[in-house]
Amino acid sequence: MTGTGVNGGTGFGVRRATRADLPAIGQVLGRAFDDDPVMNFVIRSRPVAPRAGLLLGLVAQVHLPDESVLVAEDSKSGEILGAAVWAPPNRWRVPLTAYLRHLPTLIHIVGLRGVTKVKVLSDIERHHPPEPHHYLAVLGTDPAHRGRGIGGALMAPVLERCDVEGLPAYLESSKQSNVPFYARVGFRVTAPHTIRNGPTMQFMWRDAPS
Repeated sequence: MTGTGVNGGTGFGVRRATRADLPAIGQVLGRAFDDDPVMNFVIRSRPVAPRAGLLLGLVAQVHLPDESVLVAEDSKSGEILGAAVWAPPNRWRVPLTAYLRHLPTLIHIVGLRGVTKVKVLSDIERHHPPEPHHYLAVLGTDPAHRGRGIGGALMAPVLERCDVEGLPAYLESSKQSNVPFYARVGFRVTAPHTIRNGPTMQFMWRDAPS
């Protein structure tokens, strides 16, 4: 995985996130997921963005020790434009206790009824492929900066690593409209999954290089 670098003259670089980035990561992911079907299912309060940011920032915090959380940073201002939360092989499963440590925060974010929905989302792990792979848990770009190639740049370092290591990659797309974007970098839909009383997600897999 590359550590840092400017992305082809587009005015931003991709680097590993630090703990100091977590507030900005939460804010940018909140804006990115404001209209996300899964976030709107889990979070009852409107607008969704502030609480989605807290929830996804917590996901980034949990994965930060793996050094696999990436940010896209404006080369001049240092503004965080997007973020990706990856999990390396055999590190995608997050114990429920990791989130229970943050239970008061979760209740603040989604409410008591929403905590039950978070548990429903955790059931998706039962469908997670067992073989070693890199897992893209979260990917989001600030809506004001979409169309600049930020999402692709946040995937590129790990997908390159997959190719070097001969490993596949996996993600769950919560938006049908994002499926073609992931397909362009080699992901394919393996199965749809409908959350009980909720939206349908697309499980997507990128094969290891042959």
